[in-house]
Amino acid sequence: MTVLRNYHTSGNNKESFLNTIASKLGRERRHEVRLPDIQSLLPDSYGSLTQDDLIDILKEQCFFIHTQVIESKPEILQRTLDDLIEASGGGSVMISGDPRFAAYGLMFPGSFVWEEAAGREQNIMRAESADTAVIFADYALAESGTIVVESRPDQGRSLHFLPAHYIAVIEKQRIVPRSTQAAAALNRRVLTGEPLGSSINLISGPSNSADIEMKLVVGVHGPLSATYVLI
Repeated sequence: MTVLRNYHTSGNNKESFLNTIASKLGRERRHEVRLPDIQSLLPDSYGSLTQDDLIDILKEQCFFIHTQVIESKPEILQRTLDDLIEASGGGSVMISGDPRFAAYGLMFPGSFVWEEAAGREQNIMRAESADTAVIFADYALAESGTIVVESRPDQGRSLHFLPAHYIAVIEKQRIVPRSTQAAAALNRRVLTGEPLGSSINLISGPSNSADIEMKLVVGVHGPLSATYVLI
């Protein structure tokens, strides 16, 4: 998968890291930092967009990154996901511990759940053996066909990269034009003291590689296929 990560540090590691950066820059540590106005970093080139506009932009971009987009509804979401899993060959399923699975009444008998109690090694082993991963996106960036997902105790990074097939459920209200809006939303959480995950992953469909004889191969690194389900 095509992915960018933003790692967070804490405690002594954070202080050591920042001290090292300041030392390499040849200056004293700055303890007060003025945050930039994120919204002003990029012009509003799209103007006013409706939710339907954002969906159309997302769909168009997903065509170029070899990602299937399916529109569903909350009341038929279970059936939609079951059909997608069956179309990919069935097999084992692993989901995140996101509370939205319960909120939408989703159940996958015999599936694994990424959970803190299982421990890191067990969770990774389960993800590696899963045929399909199903997760909920935190945000979707229409401009690039990218989903934004946190790494948390109930959803580790390996869940997104080790299963053979990947399904991301996207609530339509979480679709934003570009990374600027997602970053602003995450920044608001930081300012209110809400904790963020250990990393923020930006995933743009399955991996695309043309290293050998310029022949495009999809899914070399990570899942063979990616599907976004809009509700």
